[in-house]
Amino acid sequence: MATYLVVHTPREEDGDEARPSSRVRALAERHGGEEARPRWIRAWSPDLHDERIFSLWEAVNADEILKTIASFGFLDTMDAHPVNVREWGPSDVLAVDPE
Repeated sequence: MATYLVVHTPREEDGDEARPSSRVRALAERHGGEEARPRWIRAWSPDLHDERIFSLWEAVNADEILKTIASFGFLDTMDAHPVNVREWGPSDVLAVDPE
């Protein structure tokens, strides 16, 4: 399984288009558990002056996430851009480069 950070960016609206309501609770129930695939891990709204939202997922590929987001209407007024990420930090650097 790969880890993806998805950047959700507001899109310019084409007017007052009617949309079905988002099914966020159903998304959380179906894709929030440890065994879910793809698995929605978390979401962040970083700042009142930044309209983007970020979400973290585990998935086989980015397309799997995009299909899930679309099927539940999750943040459907935004464009989703999944980026495959790997977590690392100071301890990882020190483990491979002890000087």
